[in-house]
Amino acid sequence: MISEEFEFRAPTKLAEALSLLERYGDDAKILAGGMSLVPMMTLGLVRPKTVISFNHITDLNFVIDAKDVIRIGAMTRHDTVAHHDLIKKHLPLLATAAVGIGDVQVRHRGTIGGSLAHADPAADYPPVMLVAGAQFRIQSAKGDRMVKAAEFFTGLMQTAVGAGEVLSEIHVPKLPAGAGSAYLRLHRVEGSFPIVNAAAVIEKGFKSARVAIGGVGESAVMIDVTKHLSKGVSDQSLRAISDAAYDASGDAYGDLNGDTEYRRAMARVYAQRVIKAAAAQIR
Repeated sequence: MISEEFEFRAPTKLAEALSLLERYGDDAKILAGGMSLVPMMTLGLVRPKTVISFNHITDLNFVIDAKDVIRIGAMTRHDTVAHHDLIKKHLPLLATAAVGIGDVQVRHRGTIGGSLAHADPAADYPPVMLVAGAQFRIQSAKGDRMVKAAEFFTGLMQTAVGAGEVLSEIHVPKLPAGAGSAYLRLHRVEGSFPIVNAAAVIEKGFKSARVAIGGVGESAVMIDVTKHLSKGVSDQSLRAISDAAYDASGDAYGDLNGDTEYRRAMARVYAQRVIKAAAAQIR
């Protein structure tokens, strides 16, 4: 149970929420889906004086086709991300990542913005955002700015979102015509966080190829593997990619799911698997 008293605010407009954030500063925490904040409050890991719920701000719940990008509101639930026609058509690897998050209840309550802002190193979305070249809109009462995915995740559960700011929407470029993509995760129990996860995008003709690995450091790592696939997918190219994934996972951490070396070994395996899966989707 949550034993600490706190003030609860539930604004209906983003401008009102941003004004509250500016007023309360570091004493406030944002409640999106509550999948991360509520357990942390229950365990006493965080004790905010004010909780600002974004659940009544309907303007942040959307999926929009904006020409070359898909705009996704931060309060869009995982289940919507998993099943929305625009996302399944233009960003199938993102839909695949959302399908595997938690259980049915978590997917219907948790939000894409809340997950990204929490920045768990083993979360499902970060590798996808990296390989897709996503950008994040960060807003405050004083204005807004766009941040690339590669610059958004700054450390262990840390992001570029500063005091008085909030992640309001995500802009994800549509995959190029004919490109192949894939997302894979290694997990012990259905609904658990992945131990290691991987996302890949390969453009038609192997003009560009990227793979990102999660669960092997304070944040996901991305590797440009275009040079390794200049002649297509082969045993030699896959070995080179797995070596690159192993080297990029030098900061891997150990926990009850596996030690450092196990995670680095799985980075090898899943880098190869996700590249083969993405290559098979090239049209």
